[in-house]
Amino acid sequence: MKTCPYCGAKYPDDTQECPIDHATISGPTAASAPGSLPVSDTPRLSFEFAALSPEQMQQDFVTLVTCDTLASADMVVCKLRAAGIEAFIPDESVMQTFGFNFTTFGYVRVQVAPKDHET
Repeated sequence: MKTCPYCGAKYPDDTQECPIDHATISGPTAASAPGSLPVSDTPRLSFEFAALSPEQMQQDFVTLVTCDTLASADMVVCKLRAAGIEAFIPDESVMQTFGFNFTTFGYVRVQVAPKDHET
């Protein structure tokens, strides 16, 4: 199993390039990208995903996860899109304007179609 030196994602041994950030993967213990933290020191975000109710399955979009910052929500959206799942941040404009005050607006939502929620 190879590990991407930039994002820390794991791929099969025959993978040469990370599909997420296009970093070259040279071996099972790939070197870190210049200026980045070693993979073991990279902070990992963890999310909890709730099961959808039958009513939520009928909606056009459902909230997959809420993030504490716009940057982490954008990272989630980028990884989902790289995996072929269409995702978006419905509160992006509001958080760009008022992101300093989370107590007013809550957290940043990442939404997907209900059919993609399980994936």
